[in-house]
Order: sequence, then C-alpha cells, then structure tokens
Amino acid sequence: MPSLELSKSEVMKLLISEALRDRRLDAEDKQKISALAFALGVGKDEVENQIKEIAATITPGPANAGFDKIGLFVSACDLAIADGVLVRDEERLLFALKEVLGISDDRYQREMQKLVERYGGRAGNVMDIPEEELIDPEAVSSEKVISAIEDNIGKVIVGKKDVIRLILAAALANSHVLLEDVPGTGKTMLARSLAASINCTCKRVQFTPDLLPMDITGSMVYNPQNSTFSFKKGPIFTNIFLADEINRATPRTQSSLLEVMEEKQVSIDGGMYPMTRVFFVIATQNPIEQHGTYPLPEAQLDRFLFKLSLGYPDQQSESEMLNRNIRESPISVLRPVVKMAEFAAVQSRIKKNSIVAPEIMSYILAIVSSLREHPDLILGPSPRASIALMRSGMAFACISGRDFVIPDDIKFLAPYVLSHRMLLKPQSMIKKIRTDEIVKTVCGQIPVPIVKGNPSSSFIQAK
Repeated sequence: MPSLELSKSEVMKLLISEALRDRRLDAEDKQKISALAFALGVGKDEVENQIKEIAATITPGPANAGFDKIGLFVSACDLAIADGVLVRDEERLLFALKEVLGISDDRYQREMQKLVERYGGRAGNVMDIPEEELIDPEAVSSEKVISAIEDNIGKVIVGKKDVIRLILAAALANSHVLLEDVPGTGKTMLARSLAASINCTCKRVQFTPDLLPMDITGSMVYNPQNSTFSFKKGPIFTNIFLADEINRATPRTQSSLLEVMEEKQVSIDGGMYPMTRVFFVIATQNPIEQHGTYPLPEAQLDRFLFKLSLGYPDQQSESEMLNRNIRESPISVLRPVVKMAEFAAVQSRIKKNSIVAPEIMSYILAIVSSLREHPDLILGPSPRASIALMRSGMAFACISGRDFVIPDDIKFLAPYVLSHRMLLKPQSMIKKIRTDEIVKTVCGQIPVPIVKGNPSSSFIQAK
C-alpha cells in the first residue's frame, strides 16, 4: 500500500495545476489560489515557486479550458485515500478546498459519501459496516486488536494506562463513559485517539445553555422542490460522540441523549433512525466550575457504564508529553491500527464467548443488594447497574486476555460502575462520605466466590 498522504502543499499544487491548464492565470484563478493559500497557511513565496515549477512542466489544455472544480476535488479525494485511509488532517484540507472552490454542501456530502462507499475510508458522514464486510468473531484475535489500540492511544495519552483500558472496556461493552475532570487533562484527545485508532468517525459538541435537542439529534427539513420533509441527521449520528461539558445544557437538551444511549436509535416525527454498530458516547463535565450548570438526572447517570477521572499526569509522564508535543500534536499523525469491522467482531466475540459463572452472578447481586440497604444511601444501584457490572466484567476479562470473569474483575470495576448511580443521605453528605469508598468497603465485606473445575470456567479468590 502506498504511503502517500495528502498535504497542504499537494492541495496547492492540484489547484495551481488546474488553474494553469490553459497556460494563464486569470483574476478568478488568482483569487482561488490566494484564498486557499490563506486557508492552509501557505506562504506567498512557496506559492510563487509552485506556480513556476508547474508552469514549466504542465501540458497545456485548450485555450478556453474551464475550471473543473468537481474534477479537482475528486482528484484531491483520490490522493487523500491513496494509502487506504482518510485521516483528520486530510479531511480538514479537503474541506478547505471545498470552501475555496465554492462547492455546495449537498455536492460535498455526496462526494464524501461516494468516498466512503468506494474505499471504506473515514469521512464526514457516519460510517457503518456493510454486511459483506462483517468479520467472523472467531477469525479475529482479540488480544492483537486490543493491544494495538492500547498502544496507539498511548502515543497520545501518556501515563494513563488504567483509564485507557477502562475506556476501551466501555467501548467493547457497547456502552458509554462520563469523564469528570478539570479542563486540559486530555478528555477530548482520548476520544479522538480512540476514534483514530479504529478508523471511525468522532464528532464533538460543546454543550451550552442555548443548545437545543435538534442540535444534537437532527431535525426535519422542508424541501420546497417536491413539497416533502426529509430528516437531516445531527452530530449524534457518528461512531464516537463527545458531549463536552454536558452539564451546561438544559435538562431538555440532556434528555435528547436518553433514548439514543439506551436503545441506540433516535425517534423523530414518528420515524426511528438506528445508530451504527459501533456507537460510543463520551461525556465530560467540569467539577470545579458549577455556576450555570444543570446536574445530570439519575436517569441519565444510570446510562453511563463508568464515571472516570483522568487526573493530572505524574511529572515523568508530563515531561514525556511535553517532548512529544514540541513540533506537533501526536494526534495529527495518529493512524488507524484496526478496522472497525475487527473492533465490532471483538464486541460480538465478548457477547458470544465470555463466561460468567453463576457464582459470579451471585457475587454481583450480593454487592448490589448490600448497597441498596446501606444506611448512608437514599438510592442504591438499579437493576441496570447489575447488568452493567456484569457486561463490563466480560469486556474487562477480554482485555485481560481471558474469556471468563473472575472476582478481581468485579471488585476492580464496581466503584467505577456503581458509585455514580447512588445517592447519599444529607447527613452522609455533611460527613463528606464518598460513594466510591462505600462501594469498596462493601466489596471487601462480601465473601468472594471460589469455583473449582475446568480452568476455562474456574475462578481464583480475589486478593
């Protein structure tokens, strides 16, 4: 496979070559060249040198040759996808070219959709996996897929291996994550790195008080040509959706995520629009700035598999991070390491092959039941929480190289799965008791199951 990638220099050359087909640059050509150079940050000297170089080598076309903006854009798409993938920087360059050429939004979307159908690369539209490209779960090595993704994300997110594994476990469990952390700790980079690693789309929405539900899910648009309405999909139609500062939106807007997070579909005007096979929501909220925020209701918190915090890196990790960002952000050169079909196959394999012994199920139920009766809590974990703990255990076991769940998996995951699903009593809040500490205490009090038998379905006692 060629290593060719689209660069801003190559985009400029394509435009200049098209403009010079008739051996002359008219005012419109010069305007397009100047606009593109400004959009891409290409210097005047470099542009002039490119014009001289191309003018000396180009084969002239007819004197009245028209400017083929669609043909030029398609050529740029072909060049961008020459190595088999369409990375974010290439998408940005193509969009800049589209703006300069004046290509309509509808035509741009059609060309990008053709690109998806033709090459399977990542584009601005939602990527799903065609039936004919689905992979047999038994034909995929879960260890290789998971290891490749972890290592690739580790090139951007330094010193946070446990958080990366938890995020990956949530994605493999086909569920969602709430990140509560201060700004600048890498929440957005983590989402983008995961999307880039499995070659899928990632869309980010900054939640604000004036955001409406239709700004997320989409809306019906009237077409005056045939007097009909059509559904224009919103940014939620993606593979990885980053809801930044989700608690700044009103409850009405937050509620627009309830259906799609649980049922993987959006209902608009009597129609149901399903999501892709790989769909994952990462929401963030800032624990410091609470002015003008709307706390997430329990029904929404219950739909997040984990509530995590990246936290600040240690000094050694932050030093390494600084070295990696001297020239450019490592996210800009991050390449996909697995196909989305391979990732979906691992998800299917977990559902099909992971073993959860009856003793482990009883262990989960004992933890949840004990929390529901805890004297410091008004509200204990829901039945959805029990299912979430079991499924996260299945995914984490796969990440750990096993096809069976052990008590250590449950004890490790329980605080991340259950803490945000519980409500403290007022007197407990005054005492500054934390729900995660309650979960850890309860897990330490519940007897750990021991199962004897075949190693493929046996479990060792948690330490």
